[in-house]
Amino acid sequence: MPTVSNTSSLIWLSKIGKLDLLKKLYSEVLIPEEVYREAVERGLEEGFSDAFIIKECIDQGWIKISRLSEGMIDLSERLREHAFEIHLGEAQAIVMAHETNSLLLMDESSGRALAETWGTKVRGTLYVILKALREELLDKKEAKEATLQLISKGFRIEPKLLARILREIESFTP
Repeated sequence: MPTVSNTSSLIWLSKIGKLDLLKKLYSEVLIPEEVYREAVERGLEEGFSDAFIIKECIDQGWIKISRLSEGMIDLSERLREHAFEIHLGEAQAIVMAHETNSLLLMDESSGRALAETWGTKVRGTLYVILKALREELLDKKEAKEATLQLISKGFRIEPKLLARILREIESFTP
């Protein structure tokens, strides 16, 4: 299944040194131009190390910047008019995933809810870690460390959900 990513999953996985999981799990990840501007251009301007990592993956060719059609750009703008909490990169990623029938990687709850109302399959950064565990790209210890690293770097998650995820990691048997 094709995969489209919003900015958040790229940045969070970069922050914990696990962006390569996307390549191993999905081979190729598409991002709209606005996600590139948010994750790389603005990140480089601010001197964020994750921006350098994401740019390197784009240079390697497995993260691909995909240009939206005029109709998709218009639809993205209309989405933002009706859902003001949605950023342009989120709107473009939602529209791209919907139009290409792709999995969407997004952590923001408002964007996820909007995408799901359109029937788009949405997963987040923690799903990537759990999927990597299930596919034995990470062992239990690595999956737990990656999850806790996200939290220590500021990733927001409800305590009950975190506890559930950590239990799922602990109970995993290959």
